[in-house]
Amino acid sequence: MDELLQEFISETQETLEALAGEVVAWEADPTDRDRLDAIFRFFHTVKGSCGFLNLPRFERLSHAAEDVLSEIRADKRLADPATVSAVLGIMDRIAELAEAVAIGAALPQENDDYLIAALTEKEASAPDEGEAPAASVAVARASGGQSAPRTIRLPLSLIDQLMNGVSDMVLARNELSRKLRERSGDPELESAFERLSTCVADMRDAISKTRMQRVDRLFTAIPRMVRDLGRDLGKRIDLSLEGGDVEMDREMVEMVVDPLTHIVRNSIDHGIETPERRRALGKPEAGRLKLEARQSGNQIVIEISDDGQGIDTGRLVDKAMAAGRLTPEAAARMSEAEKLDLIFHPGLSTASQVTAISGRGVGMDVVRANVERIGGVIALDNRPCCGLTITLRVPLTLTIIPGLIVRAGDLHFAIPRAAVVEILQDNNETLNIAQVGGAKIATIRSIRHSMIDLEDVLGMERVAQSGPRAVMVVRSATGVPFAMGVSAVENHEELVIRPASPLVMASGVYAGMTLPDNGKPMLLLDAAGLANAARLPNIIDDHAARRAGEDEEAQGGVEMVPALRFEEYSGERRLLKLSLIERVEDIDARLFGRSGGRGFVRLDGRLVPVANGHHAFSEEKVAALRLRDGAREACYPVAAVLDIVEMPAVPDMIAMHGLLSGVAVIDGEHLEVINPFALFAALPEEPVAERSGGRCLLADSEDGWTREILAPLLRQAGHDVVMGLPADEAVDPQDVVLFTGSDASQASELLGCRIVHLRATPRPAGPQDSSIYRYDQDALMAALAGSRR
Repeated sequence: MDELLQEFISETQETLEALAGEVVAWEADPTDRDRLDAIFRFFHTVKGSCGFLNLPRFERLSHAAEDVLSEIRADKRLADPATVSAVLGIMDRIAELAEAVAIGAALPQENDDYLIAALTEKEASAPDEGEAPAASVAVARASGGQSAPRTIRLPLSLIDQLMNGVSDMVLARNELSRKLRERSGDPELESAFERLSTCVADMRDAISKTRMQRVDRLFTAIPRMVRDLGRDLGKRIDLSLEGGDVEMDREMVEMVVDPLTHIVRNSIDHGIETPERRRALGKPEAGRLKLEARQSGNQIVIEISDDGQGIDTGRLVDKAMAAGRLTPEAAARMSEAEKLDLIFHPGLSTASQVTAISGRGVGMDVVRANVERIGGVIALDNRPCCGLTITLRVPLTLTIIPGLIVRAGDLHFAIPRAAVVEILQDNNETLNIAQVGGAKIATIRSIRHSMIDLEDVLGMERVAQSGPRAVMVVRSATGVPFAMGVSAVENHEELVIRPASPLVMASGVYAGMTLPDNGKPMLLLDAAGLANAARLPNIIDDHAARRAGEDEEAQGGVEMVPALRFEEYSGERRLLKLSLIERVEDIDARLFGRSGGRGFVRLDGRLVPVANGHHAFSEEKVAALRLRDGAREACYPVAAVLDIVEMPAVPDMIAMHGLLSGVAVIDGEHLEVINPFALFAALPEEPVAERSGGRCLLADSEDGWTREILAPLLRQAGHDVVMGLPADEAVDPQDVVLFTGSDASQASELLGCRIVHLRATPRPAGPQDSSIYRYDQDALMAALAGSRR
């Protein structure tokens, strides 16, 4: 009998936990017959079992609920909010009684009559219009007629013991594998070892699954809590739950429940405004509360976001100063992130009064402490007056994954094998690594990836090596794949992953730690964290990814082309088709000039037109795009090169104007698209020349160096060269006279034009010597261009 009773209590508690959310969802959609039938079956089962087990209070409560639900199923009664509240009250009382029976305590002596009376009492009139409706819940739940699997109940300690044992087996298997590699191969021994490895891997997978539990369990109590708090506070809340099918360790689920519950209560109490306040702010009356779970490497990411008022950091600072924890001088030096971090200080709250439900800041320190205690990290994304997103990153705890061992500098790191798409050597013919605007771009078989070096991201010194470096294409959970350079990829092993310390996890680039077969602890890299730490421009957050996916579906297969996103000197962000860009380089600002109303730049001894007309810059180096249409070349100076994106071949909005062809929406940002046809059509038909700006007069025309070397150079650069000074005409003030002798200063006073003095020695004669070394081509061209501005 005791075993039957314990089985009944366990099943009742599990069913109650799952049905709490179903009742709330049924209230939002009373026409959902499947949910109504499931709730009715629960009370019917409890009533039938109680008579056999001699539990009269269980039987009386469940019988009353069953009668009311029967009337609703027969359309004799409506599922109004009062009836739903009464059903939930009956379920709460049954849960209290089941808990008391489970622990062997005396049953609560509360009177059940008022619960039954509230359940059987029909509402005399419709609810008042001013009453806040219950929270509406949008939860995707799998349904079907599959029969329940056969199960047995085991203590969690036994599962832990099995997991620890299989972890030790994996480590021993790895050590045996290393020793076998060090000795001469024995085919029979290797075959036996392979069979052993397969058995260990199968056992590992099976035992790991026994500890895993769907995140749905975290979400089961949320709809009920949101409904009750929404009714108590007079707020309308639309709740959305996503990612319930993600699995994590059962123990980890239990440890995350309390922090998650506290955060949700805070969001409802102090985050989401009342309907009247939201109407005044131009927001929908119903506030939005969204919980989303996803797996990122060896971590579970849980996001709790609302569209309420966010956190008022100014009020936090005022409260901190009023409490004597912060001086005005220190507050003035704080960044916005540091002000927001005050929310985790004990006793600080943004609320004007502390309520019985919650107080933002009161208890958030406990939330962070609990999350960090299990090796997790909590982060805030505050949008004042628009909402708050709280992100929890918690590990999967003890698990075993296949991983790769990589070397960077003098240290070894592990990375999940599932995160690596491809591994190449940097001398591979299919790989090309180029610098674009200060960033690395790796092109692998015509596919471009942003590239980072692991040593640079981790702040390590790169060790010189004789052989090639390894380049890994890494799949990031928060964006598109990227390339990562490491010193070498040395081995692959089955790794036992455990949480690292909170200080290590707070860096954001690690997902845990592992102990390989050599016994030396090793950190596990987080691909998404590395990409975020490197601030890769092609990383997009999940919201942008969803928008991009929706846009792609709406476009129905629109042709996409790679484009360079850049920023103009005027501040606009624009796009240019990548196939038109020959290269991106930094050019000396002194090489830019203006001739005949058009901008130009001296490149490789010739004048190249500037497509956007810029010719004067305050900085020494200018980032410029070298463009070519096959025959003609142009230069396009830009303020900054941002990243490479995919844009529609036809802009989302056509608007032909000047050099623009329209507007494209990339990652939610509206960007102007450069029209290549208009750009090259606006270039001068003839090569840019400076004849209208004056001539180059070579005073030392009899000098062999001047005649054989200097004159051809100037002609190739597009200058009008005159050998000697004109005897029968005046020197134009726009002309430039080039001297190689020592009488240049006197000639300048006599001729009344610009003089460029060339010297034969590399070093100047002294601080007053303004001459130019005759083989310094860049300085010579810059001097000629400067004389014509």
